[in-house]
Amino acid sequence: MHRPRTPVRRTSRASTMLMISIALMGCDRFGEDDAPMEDPPRLVVVENVVRDDAIDRITILGDLRGERQVRVVSSVPERIRVLHVQEGDTVAAGDPIVTLQSGLQSSSLQQASAAMGAAEAARDQLSADLERARGLAARGALPQQQIDTLEAQVRTANAQLDQSRAVRRTASQQRGRTVVRAPIAGTVALLQVELGDMVAPSAPICMVVQAERLNLRLRVTEQDYVRVREGMQVEVRPPALPELVRMGVVRQISPVIDPLTRTATVEVALDNADGRLRPGMVAEAAIVLERHSDVVLAPSRALVLSSRTDSHREANVFVFDPAAGLARRQAVVLGRRYGSMVAITSGLNGGEEVVVQGQHLLRDEAPVRTSEVAAPVAEASP
Repeated sequence: MHRPRTPVRRTSRASTMLMISIALMGCDRFGEDDAPMEDPPRLVVVENVVRDDAIDRITILGDLRGERQVRVVSSVPERIRVLHVQEGDTVAAGDPIVTLQSGLQSSSLQQASAAMGAAEAARDQLSADLERARGLAARGALPQQQIDTLEAQVRTANAQLDQSRAVRRTASQQRGRTVVRAPIAGTVALLQVELGDMVAPSAPICMVVQAERLNLRLRVTEQDYVRVREGMQVEVRPPALPELVRMGVVRQISPVIDPLTRTATVEVALDNADGRLRPGMVAEAAIVLERHSDVVLAPSRALVLSSRTDSHREANVFVFDPAAGLARRQAVVLGRRYGSMVAITSGLNGGEEVVVQGQHLLRDEAPVRTSEVAAPVAEASP
């Protein structure tokens, strides 16, 4: 017996078809209204690529010293009786710095003087006896043997007198050393004693400095040492006086490199007639090693490095096209680095604007908008 079909199944099939149609219409509407949009222009910072002189220089900190500076020391251990100078005084060569107590030296000098006087008297007496003996011998009153004996005694007396004179001279020099004098003309610096202090040969009393001309002593690394030459110009700036700039000249280069630090000493001579620079100051020296003209220089911040950068000196930059509002990838070949700039040997001609901030998030021909920044400095020091 067959059951009649109920209208319920027919209604269910119709509902299903209606739902499928609605779903398809919804998909078509999504495809039209919700299509993915292009990325908005990304905000980047750009700087100019310049064509200018490239200066290869090194910058080193060093210590300023007087052209001549001599430590003053005492050659005898004694107490200071008179202090003749104060720090900052100007002295001439031979001016007294300190006078030491000299009681012992004076006594030694008196003893040496007395001994010399006795030796002179003994020699004079023997010389007189010899003259009288020679007169008697001439008349046959004395034998020649006695004359020979007196002559030998006179020679001995002369030798003893010479010895006494040497002892007195030494005692006089020792007493003279109780007055310590300036070895050169200059300015008294680093005075380390006061009246009544005990001085010794191992402890300096002060330093006398000639500061009209100064030497700047630099410790240069091995890589830069081989490129420094005598006569090179040096720009000197003391950090304590940032407004002061002095020009100096490489005067002396050490012939050897310290094997421990791998550095060598380079001395720079400079004038200091106004005395504004002081020995002991720290100063920054910039030595121009090479100057190259008409070099394409790009900001090193613009570089996008690759696996070929180390081996082939290749990198990429993004060049901004202001007319199209796009950043285009450009391959470049790198030269020497000059501080914040790097030489470009291929890929750029100068005058381009390159992205220096945000380039790592860009693709080729990406839409960008720029932010204004200050123009870079063409001449940079490493």
